[in-house]
Parts: sequence; structure tokens; C-alpha cells
Amino acid sequence: MRCCSKPLARIIKVAEFEAGLVGLDQALRNVYISGVDDDAEIQRDLLKWIKDFGNYISPSRENDYKVVLFREYRKYVENVERQAGGRRDENHERSRKG
Repeated sequence: MRCCSKPLARIIKVAEFEAGLVGLDQALRNVYISGVDDDAEIQRDLLKWIKDFGNYISPSRENDYKVVLFREYRKYVENVERQAGGRRDENHERSRKG
């Protein structure tokens, strides 16, 4: 991605509706690289990133979004690790070691 390009929007199913989210792929990557392992913290961080990218999330729907974002995160991690031959990338390992 170029330095100044805007985050891409993706449509995901949240509860019974579809939502377009800007920056989802970047949010997934940012949380992955951070090395956070706690599921609840991952969900909170994903929601924070999604909001930081300018997406409005109704407070009454935050839990629905957390569930879906975590599902997308698990798929992202599986894909990254499969592409890396079962290894987590170097940035992730480095961030976990402190």
C-alpha cells in the first residue's frame, strides 16, 4: 500500500444486515502485528481501529460488531499463517517479545 492511499472498504455481514467498513484489512493487520493474544482485548482493539478509520458503530450494535470483527480476525490469522508456512510473521514475534 502506498503511503497516502485511503483504506479500502469491505462489506461484511453484521447480525442481520450488511455493513461497509473502511479500513477493515488495515485494522486486522494492525491488531495482528500488535501481538495481543487476549480475545476480549483483540475485539476491543479491532472495534477501536474500525472507529478510528471513521466508521460509525452504534453503541447498541458494538457487541455484534465485536463478534464479526473477531471472526474476520481469526480468518485473517489463519490466512497469514498459512501463507507463512505455519509461522507468524517476524513483526508479530518481535512485538510479542517486547
